[in-house]
Amino acid sequence: MSVQYLLDTTILLHWTREKSQASELERQFELTASPLRPLICEVSLGEMLAFSRSLKWGPEKRKRLSEIERHVVKVPISDRHVLDAYAELSTLAHEKGWSIFHGKNDLWVGAAAKATDSHLLTTDRDFLPLRSLPPWRVTVLHEKTALPLP
Repeated sequence: MSVQYLLDTTILLHWTREKSQASELERQFELTASPLRPLICEVSLGEMLAFSRSLKWGPEKRKRLSEIERHVVKVPISDRHVLDAYAELSTLAHEKGWSIFHGKNDLWVGAAAKATDSHLLTTDRDFLPLRSLPPWRVTVLHEKTALPLP
């Protein structure tokens, strides 16, 4: 059975750069071979466009980002399930004092993962508290090796 993944912005960045981490992501999670196209929260696309402009990406990387955009399914943050999950996660993170509370885009990504019942892939350690909190399924990967953190 295939797993539905939602990719955080950090994973999209590795995928766009086509470095060794992208190869490792494909080896472990078969993102392009799966019959289920990976999901992304639409705020991640906004972040990627901002990166591409601020880092002055050339045509090759911008083309790669466009190719990736066609391969994924965007989860709109205006979806009622995402909005409810955002409110739940924001409240929980605030009560627990988690650093994710300060990363509003991270809250949207976490909410999109919960609302779509998908498995979140990220290199952002702010998501670590969600790994042991049902119903979230989160794999936090090392930013250099793309191997799961213990």
